[in-house]
Amino acid sequence: MKKNYYIQFLNLLKALEHPPKAPDIDVTSKLILDEVAISLAKGEMLTVSDVMGLKHIGSPATLHRKLNMLIASRMVDPIFQGNNRRTKYIALTEEGEAYFRRLSDAIQMTRTSPR
Repeated sequence: MKKNYYIQFLNLLKALEHPPKAPDIDVTSKLILDEVAISLAKGEMLTVSDVMGLKHIGSPATLHRKLNMLIASRMVDPIFQGNNRRTKYIALTEEGEAYFRRLSDAIQMTRTSPR
């Protein structure tokens, strides 16, 4: 059977998501984290209200609970920008950035592994 890079990638992800320092977050929280990272990669920041509006992921109550879990796990931080103290933006923490670096490394390992 020909080597399946996607299966290899999934195995690497699984290994990277379960080391001692990996965050213990569920699928819904990971989806929110992905949305935050995608926005940041575009040079934008999601607000707490933006996260509450991600209806394709869950209800506002679920999203609020999962966002609080991400904050508690130190993957994201709510921050203010400038003098505006009414709008909270969601930023990745060092732990959040490290999580995405590990995932990026997994993709790189898949691409450079021998066939």
